[in-house]
Amino acid sequence: MTALQALGEQLADLPDRQFQRIEFADDSLKEAIAFFRSMPPKQHEARRRQLQFIGKRMRLAPTDTLQSQLDAMQGMDADEKRHHHQAEQWRERLISDPKSLTEFLQQHPGESQHLNQLIRAAIKAKSQEKDRGEFRALYRAVFEAIAH
Repeated sequence: MTALQALGEQLADLPDRQFQRIEFADDSLKEAIAFFRSMPPKQHEARRRQLQFIGKRMRLAPTDTLQSQLDAMQGMDADEKRHHHQAEQWRERLISDPKSLTEFLQQHPGESQHLNQLIRAAIKAKSQEKDRGEFRALYRAVFEAIAH
């Protein structure tokens, strides 16, 4: 029972975007977890009772599929963090050495002209110390290339 409550609590702690992607076999379980998520943290006793209710609902649900979905999302999070880290490194490298674009495009094929324009705009913004979104635009383009 406590293991099922712990699984329910892990599901409740997911970010909204990930929680929406979980496929529940039982709508009442999803509603119970959504209600738990909406409860203020100061309502300790109410939250404890709701977790017990979630544990009760979990006994009726196929928990192996929920656990596998949760494990997949946690693995996906690790991949996404790694992609973000790589994109940050590549952005800094491309700004400091624009000629490294060739190496980047060999590893991650994409549109060289667009990336080159974004690099030049970011370098110009850095030299003028006026960032109006150039760094972010370059980061997004690099991240998209890495993620695909």
